[in-house]
Formats: sequence, C-alpha cells, structure tokens
Amino acid sequence: MKKYLLPGAFLLPLFCYAQVGMNTPNPASTLDITAKNATGTTANVDGLLVPRVDRERAQSMTGTPVSTLIYVNSIATGTQTGTAANIDAVGYYYYNGTVWTKLNAPVNIYNSNGTLATSRTVTTAGNQLSFTNGTNIVGIGTTGTMGIVSATGSSRGAFQANGGSAVLNMFVDNNGAAQITTAGTSTSMNINAISANPVNIHTNNTNRMTVTGAGDVGIGTTTPQRKLHVNGALQVTNELNVGGTTNTAGSAGTTGQILTSNGAGAAPAWKTLNTSSGTIASANYVQGTTSLAVNQGVVADVPGVTITLTVPTGTTQTFLFTILGYATSTTATDAQGAFYLLQDGTKISSAYTSMVSGTALVRLPVPVTFLKAVTLSAGTYTFKVQYSAWAGNQIVNFVPSGYAGYNGDTEAMLTKMQVLVYNN
Repeated sequence: MKKYLLPGAFLLPLFCYAQVGMNTPNPASTLDITAKNATGTTANVDGLLVPRVDRERAQSMTGTPVSTLIYVNSIATGTQTGTAANIDAVGYYYYNGTVWTKLNAPVNIYNSNGTLATSRTVTTAGNQLSFTNGTNIVGIGTTGTMGIVSATGSSRGAFQANGGSAVLNMFVDNNGAAQITTAGTSTSMNINAISANPVNIHTNNTNRMTVTGAGDVGIGTTTPQRKLHVNGALQVTNELNVGGTTNTAGSAGTTGQILTSNGAGAAPAWKTLNTSSGTIASANYVQGTTSLAVNQGVVADVPGVTITLTVPTGTTQTFLFTILGYATSTTATDAQGAFYLLQDGTKISSAYTSMVSGTALVRLPVPVTFLKAVTLSAGTYTFKVQYSAWAGNQIVNFVPSGYAGYNGDTEAMLTKMQVLVYNN
C-alpha cells in the first residue's frame, strides 16, 4: 500500500535548513535516500528516477543549470546539434554548461586520447582490421624504454608492408627460420644505415660481420682494414678471380698457375710457376756435335754449341751460363787459346785454355769452365761459343778414341754449355 506524505511534512525540514533522509532517520547528506529493502529477495522496486525526456525536449531546454541530470529515452526526435551534439544514444546525460554530456562517456579514439586500464584483445573473427591514412603516419609508440609490436599466429607470425604493388614480408614459422622477403614489383632490398654508422650481423649475440660507414667489410673484426678483411681461416671451394673491374670478372687463372703479388695498390696475378719472380723459367743445355780443327790465328764457331732463347713480353730474365771446353793440340807442340761466349754476335765473356808438349799424360789439354750472368729484357737472343787458337793448331769437340783406356766415351771432351734462365 502506497503512502502519501503531506507536502507540509515533506517541506518542513527544508525550512529548517536540515538534511533530508528518506527511509533513514539520520541522513548523511543534503538528500539521503536509503533503499527500503537493501537486501533480500523482495520484488519491490528501489531506486531513483530522474526526469525522462527525448532528445528534442533536451535540445529545447534553455537556462539549464550546470549538473542538471536527465535520462534521454529516445533519439528519434530532435537533431544531434547545439546542446544535443553529444546525444547520439539513449542514456543518462548531464549538462556541463554548454552541451549535454554522457555520464561515463567512453573515450572516442577518433577524437580523444585515452588510457588502456588493462590488457585487451580484439577478436576479428576472420575479418580484416585496417588502419588507413591519407598523408600522415599511423604510429605505435610507447613512453617506456622498449617498444614492441607483436604479431602472433599458431604457425606463423608475420608483418607485411605494401608500397603500391611492391611487398615486404617479415615472418617466422613455428620451428622454422625467420625470413625477410620481397615480392611484387619490388626491384631490390637494401639494408642501410642512413648515417655513417656501421651495419652489423650478429649470431649467438656476438658480432660476426660488420660493414663500416666507409663500405669496408669485416668478418671476425669490427675494424676492417681493406674492402674485405677476414680475421680467421678462409676456405674457397671454387675458382678465385683476381683483377677485373667493377663490372667484369677477374681471371681465375689456369690449372697449375700460382698467385703472385704485384705490390701495393695492384691486383695480384695468376702466373705459370716458371714465369714467377725468383723461379727458373727454363733450363737449357747444348753440346758439341762434330770435331773441328782450328788453326793458329783463327776464330771459329764450336759446332753444336749455339742456342736461341726468348724473354717474354713485359718481363726481364737473368741468364746464368756454365761453359766447359777442351782444345787439344794437333801436334806435340805447346798450344793455347780461348773460348768465347757471344750474344747476337758480340763477345760477352771468354776463358783461357792451354796444352803443353810432352809425352803420355803430361801432354793433355787443360779443360776450362767459365760462368757468365746476363740480365735481359723482352726479346729473342742467340748465344754461341767460339774458339780462338792463339798458338798452335788445335781441335775442339775432340773424340779421344786413341787414348789408352778409351771406352766409347764420345762426350768426354766435347764443348758443353748450360743456360739457366731465372725470372726477375
């Protein structure tokens, strides 16, 4: 049964400037309404009903005091303009002196900033969540010391960036390798430090390779001293090219060649072993063929002891000569003379020899051995040995078949010349 209080009884406390309590004899504020049934299962309604108006009514109010509270029960009337600019849904509104404002209005991320109180999850249910911008940046930032953007999938986590039809992908598969790939109309991939800082590659949290701001590459070192500096062992399982240019391959050499230095600031070169500096380019040998009598005062070529050699283009070589010669007298008289070494017809060295008169072993020719070294530039040269009979008539390339004990030693007294050619 509802009870109606007399207006006078209700207003009496107001006239006395007292606090008003409903369902409580001890009001704690200007108006203290206590639920008649604060607990239990009664079906009676407890609460406070504020004025219920539609949007048009709220919009029509004038002189509205600040903090006036209403409940808008319909937005089918009026317009979302003026003091009703915020009234876009049924609910409680209070007047802030300018417009009606929602109680506990949610933050509108389109025009207001807010703070995320706890972790939140947006489930797209198979739909795509997109952030589209015209000219500015869509940013994800943090005021902390670390900013992390996470993309998680049951088998793959990935980020994709599209520039027109060019695509950049960063992804990692479960139990697989992480990858950065490009696709579409992308023409290349650059890893770039805009400033002069280096670009480093780490594994196991350790620097393995560095590209400095100057473009030098260090493997096993962060301070490379050349365009490529390997601090450690190097294994090459295919050809090694040297020389070349910025857009042509260098030479891989040929089988059996060795790599030689051309000094500072120049590329090394592949060379055949016998063309490298300090090595023997060739070993050459000639010997006399037929005997020849050389009369006193005559100079004659020693048969068979002539050789022609060529120094390759762009090199110099040193020729080391070793010459052995015999000249025996045709009579029992003393004899003497000299062996000559000629280069292209010009005498460049000589050696004296003699034979004394007598009988038996006393009358034997004295053998002569002489050496000569010549350094020559590129070209072709002819060398030969001559004999000059100074006194007495003599024989070169003599075969001592009449000597006691001769055993077919036809080369025993031949004139012989060996030439070792060294690369400089």
